[in-house]
Amino acid sequence: MYYDIVYKISLNERRETIIMRKSFLRATLAKESRAYGFTIAFWGSGAALIKAHGLPTLLEAVSYGFGAVLGFGILSIIAYRKALGTPNYQENDIVILSMIHYVAALVPIIAAFQLNALEPVKAHLAIGIAASLLYNLGMLVEELVSEEAMRIERKLIRTI
Repeated sequence: MYYDIVYKISLNERRETIIMRKSFLRATLAKESRAYGFTIAFWGSGAALIKAHGLPTLLEAVSYGFGAVLGFGILSIIAYRKALGTPNYQENDIVILSMIHYVAALVPIIAAFQLNALEPVKAHLAIGIAASLLYNLGMLVEELVSEEAMRIERKLIRTI
């Protein structure tokens, strides 16, 4: 009898632990999604640069970093229509499909291989810019595709 009670309590605690771990994993994935995608885009583009031009000089490395900052800055100013002030935005719920970054993470790498035809310092600058621009614009594409897929899914569910 005592064993049955302890065993039932133990099973309930395990279920609660699994549920807590599952929600922790979900929250972690949602929060890290953007950083994970940008890491793939930025490091993948950097790998393409190294393959084409070898290890960068200080000027080339700074050019690549500056390009990424410049690309991010350009998009930020366009999105907010100002450079100074406080960003005002509302975080929407994330569509799971858009968290995978099947466009945003990979398109900058493909572009990097194409831009490697430029002279090394220019290639580093252009690929840095492309990594930021294409990653962020790719996320927009993923979000639009994901929202459309959700609409289609809802229609299909209603027809069943």
